Amino acid sequence: MKKIIIMGLSLFVLAACSEKEQYTQLVHEKLLNDPDVKSYHLDVETMTECIVDLSSKKMPGFAAFEPDRKTAYLGYIKMLGLKKAEKPEVVLKELKELFGSARGLADAHRNYSESYLECMSTVTNRALDAKEEALAAE
Repeated sequence: MKKIIIMGLSLFVLAACSEKEQYTQLVHEKLLNDPDVKSYHLDVETMTECIVDLSSKKMPGFAAFEPDRKTAYLGYIKMLGLKKAEKPEVVLKELKELFGSARGLADAHRNYSESYLECMSTVTNRALDAKEEALAAE
């Protein structure tokens, strides 16, 4: 009986992790083509990790395997793909339902945008600090 419970719980956790991985992959793909990331020569991996971590903290739920968090990841994935959707008006309607309202969707978009801006600032400052330290060491 314990083995069945452990296996079931493991599958549940792994399934939730797949949504986070999809979200991480989508953020990474968006950053690869981001003009700001390119112009500031920022590390895409670092930016991706930062954005996913920050935005996840403000998502519903407390852990990746919780159903609310899983739904949030799916919503964020759909939200980030809105511009590439064949029928954006249909996807927008689905997003409003997924996030509970237009306000919920706006809050999710704000969370992502704030996370992006905070990470841009943090990663840029770290890069500048590293350059200054390298120049001072010479």
